[in-house]
Amino acid sequence: MPRIHIRSGSNGFTIVELLIALAVFSLVLVVVTASIIQISRVYYKGVTETNVQATARSIIDTVSQSIQFSGGKVTDTPAVVSAGSSYDFCINNQEYSYRPGYKLVDSTPGTNETNHALISRTVSACSSPTGQLMSGAVTGRELLSPNTRLANMVVKNVGPNLYQIQVRIVYGDDDLLSNPTAANASCKGIAGRQFCAVSDLSTVVISRVK
Repeated sequence: MPRIHIRSGSNGFTIVELLIALAVFSLVLVVVTASIIQISRVYYKGVTETNVQATARSIIDTVSQSIQFSGGKVTDTPAVVSAGSSYDFCINNQEYSYRPGYKLVDSTPGTNETNHALISRTVSACSSPTGQLMSGAVTGRELLSPNTRLANMVVKNVGPNLYQIQVRIVYGDDDLLSNPTAANASCKGIAGRQFCAVSDLSTVVISRVK
């Protein structure tokens, strides 16, 4: 009668092999996670920069069109301003009141914050700065969006019927910015910089209506 040989044991993974496989999987997982985080940061940075540039462009366009087609007197912005103070300039019967350096918020303002940053309104006649943005009774259309600030605003006559317009818009909290209330406010290179952006635009326009 033939003998039957039975082979004992099984072909499985050893503990060392399992540990090596686990280490490789963990490394791949870390790399994938880091890549996803980086992609998210780049995405949010792009969205933030696009929104800030759109805001700055909208302000430049609004002021430029007022100068080009209103046919009225244009008053220059003050050469020297202080963060948090209220200023204004006029183009015909359109008055622009602004509060430089302070972040626009919808809630109760804290340090370096305001509920009104750049207001446009139609008036019967332009006057000297009224300080209306320092008070609670503010009328007009807000040109900035929440969490942005007007770092710099320049409107000045540079020639016959020729005007220079410069706007610097900054998005971000104080801790993400260098010199947050100054005209040269800029983003720091730290964690969270995807939630910070700066747009500095300048143009020269001619008044076409006299």
